[in-house]
Amino acid sequence: MKKMTSILMCLALAAMTAGCGQSSDHKTTGAADSSGAAAENMAKGEEKGEPVVINYYDWDIPDQKFIDEFHAANPDIQVVVHSIPANGERLTKLDILAMSGGDMDVMPISDGDQFVRFESGMMAPLDEFIERDGLDMEASFGKYAVWGQSGGSYYGIPFRATQTGVYYNKDMFDEAKVPYPSDDWTLKEYIETARKMAEWGKDQGIYGTYTHTYANEWAVVAAQKGQWYTEDNRCNIKDPAWQTALETRKMLDDEGTQMPYGQIVAVKAVINSSFLGGKEAMVNAGSWLVRDMKNKDKFPFDFSVGVACLPRFDETVEGPCSNYSCSVLGIPENSGHKEEAWRFIRFYVEKCSDYIAASGNLPTYLPAYSEEMIDIFCEGSGLDVEYGRKFFDKEINLTTNKIIGPCGAQYMQIGKEEIEQYFNGEKTLEETLDNIERRVNEELAKQ
Repeated sequence: MKKMTSILMCLALAAMTAGCGQSSDHKTTGAADSSGAAAENMAKGEEKGEPVVINYYDWDIPDQKFIDEFHAANPDIQVVVHSIPANGERLTKLDILAMSGGDMDVMPISDGDQFVRFESGMMAPLDEFIERDGLDMEASFGKYAVWGQSGGSYYGIPFRATQTGVYYNKDMFDEAKVPYPSDDWTLKEYIETARKMAEWGKDQGIYGTYTHTYANEWAVVAAQKGQWYTEDNRCNIKDPAWQTALETRKMLDDEGTQMPYGQIVAVKAVINSSFLGGKEAMVNAGSWLVRDMKNKDKFPFDFSVGVACLPRFDETVEGPCSNYSCSVLGIPENSGHKEEAWRFIRFYVEKCSDYIAASGNLPTYLPAYSEEMIDIFCEGSGLDVEYGRKFFDKEINLTTNKIIGPCGAQYMQIGKEEIEQYFNGEKTLEETLDNIERRVNEELAKQ
C-alpha cells in the first residue's frame, strides 16, 4: 500500500511541476474557496449549526437544477461543485486533491483507473454505509457493481457508464451504396465494410473507419474472446484473441483503411471532431459521443448518424455485443465529511439519472431505466431513438477491454507503452508480446 501511494504521489508531484501553474478549477456553486482561511471559516460555520460544506470535483458536472434539488432535500449540507478540464491531466489533479488536506469530499474516477486508487488506500471503504442503508448493489447496478469493488469491499458507487457502438455516417453509406452495418455482423464483415468505405472515400480524404489510441482500444472486440490472465494468474497477453486484435489494428492502419496510430498521435486527432467532422465513414466510440452530438456549437455536423452493435469476434460469439466501462463516485480517505459525502453520492446516483441521460451519458442506476429516459438521452443529438435504445438494452452481451484484476492499471500502462511501438513499426509483434509478458509478470510477482 505504501508503495502504491508513493507512486501516486510521484505522479501528482510531476503534474504539479509540469502544468499546475494556472488555475483550472471553476466553482459553480457554493462557497468561494475551500482551503486555507475559507476552510477555517467553514468549520466555524458548522459549529454554529450552519450547513456542512462538502466539495465535489468533476469534468462532467450535473445540471444546476439537480444541485438545487439536493440542497432543498438536505438543508444541512451545502455542495460546492468544482469543474475541472476533461483532459489527460484530470486524474492527476484529482489525485493531488484526494491526497491533500481533505479539500475534496466526493471524487469521480473512470474507466478502470479507480482500482489502483482503491488498492492504494486513497479511497475510504463504503461497506458500512452500504450495509447500514440496506443498498442492494447487485439489484441496483447489475454488471456495473464490480467497478466499485476491490478485495471484496466497495470503495466506489457506480454513477455513469459508457457502452461502445459503431457509429456510421448514413449519408456516406447511401452515397457509396454500401449496406448499413447490422447488429449481428462479425469482425470479418466489419473489416470488409471498412475497406469498401475507404475505397469509396479515398479521393475525398475519407477513411473507412477509426480506432483511437486509448489504452486497450484495440481490444474492444477481442474482449469477447480473450482472457487477460492465465489460470495461475500470470500475464496472458499471448492469448490468440489479443494477437488477432493487434494484427487487425495494424493491418487496417498500414493499408490506409483507417487513420494510422502514429498519425492520430501526431495531429492530436480525437474521435468526436474526426467523425463528426466527416473524416470517417464509421467509428468505434462510446455512448458519450451522443453527448458531443448534442453540442452543435462545437460539433456542427449535418449528416444522419446510425449506430450498430459491435461486431462479433467470430461466429462462436453470441450477439448482440457491446464493450463497456464505468465511472464511480468515491470518498477520499482524507475527507472530513464522509457521512455528508455519502448522502450526496446516494442522492446523485438514485435521483440524478435523468440529468445524466440528458447530458448524453448512461446512468448506472438500473431501477431508474425507462422509455422516457431513452428519449431524454437522445433529445437534441439528432440520433433516432431506435439507435439510442441499444445503449439501454439489457439483452446486449457486455464485455470490457479494461483490465479488472491484479495489477490491472500497471498491466494496461505497460501494454500501451509497448504496443504503440508495434503500431509505429518500431518492434515486431513477437517482441512486443514478450516484453509485455515479462514486465507484467514482474509486477505480479511483487504482490
